[in-house]
Amino acid sequence: MPDVRPDILALDFDGVLCEGTHEYFETSRRTHARVWPERPRVADGVFADFRELRPVIETGWEMPVLLEALVCGAAKAAMHDAWAAAREEVLARDPRGRDPVIAALRSTLDQVRRAWIDADAPDWLSRHALYADREAIRRVVNAPARTVIVTTKEGEFARRIMEHWSIEVAGIQGKEAGSHKCENLRQLRSAYRAETGTTPALWFVEDRLETLECVRSHPDLDDVRLFLAAWGYNTPRTREAARVAPRIDLLTLAEFTGPFSRWGAGG
Repeated sequence: MPDVRPDILALDFDGVLCEGTHEYFETSRRTHARVWPERPRVADGVFADFRELRPVIETGWEMPVLLEALVCGAAKAAMHDAWAAAREEVLARDPRGRDPVIAALRSTLDQVRRAWIDADAPDWLSRHALYADREAIRRVVNAPARTVIVTTKEGEFARRIMEHWSIEVAGIQGKEAGSHKCENLRQLRSAYRAETGTTPALWFVEDRLETLECVRSHPDLDDVRLFLAAWGYNTPRTREAARVAPRIDLLTLAEFTGPFSRWGAGG
């Protein structure tokens, strides 16, 4: 087989490299206790339902809302099918109003996470796991000319975790960059062109189909090869949709850690 590899490999972090559901749950549980102190403490047994429903979450502040919905007895099937409606129902019940509650959730979530790291960074780090063998991941990220993490997570948190794993990449573009992932991809491509005078082969691995569909909707990003991480925070329904989606390849974990020439071959 010819040597097929991208010049730039752009990777989402949570759901592609990092399985962080245990950290999400504990941070969200502590946040829930502060934003809704009158509510019962979220029991350990809620974790299984939280993990099952993690794929419906679009952004971090929604996770404590998911816990509140579960504590209040919302039906899991309804949340699978219409999470936005279930989320808005929880927010509508709060007398403080939707926007103030979301602001409180955002700030509290960040404060809780930082306080946890300051108090016990090893414990916080231990709640994150690689999806694959560390050496296999190193082979993947070291093969392209450059590998960059593109994430909606705070970049500093992703850096801490990557340093803990002793895995190096060319860069980490986090939430603080304030860019949509489409713009992140444009910037990566432009920087490569400016440095080399050539247009790079740019591959992007993401576990949210909606993000990949957004990239696909921009004609100027037609040259970006798109992969949905089948092992990430998505559902069988989403993976089935990816199988038939134009320009999107379903990528298994075995393919991800194998030769680039085989990426998407089984999807």
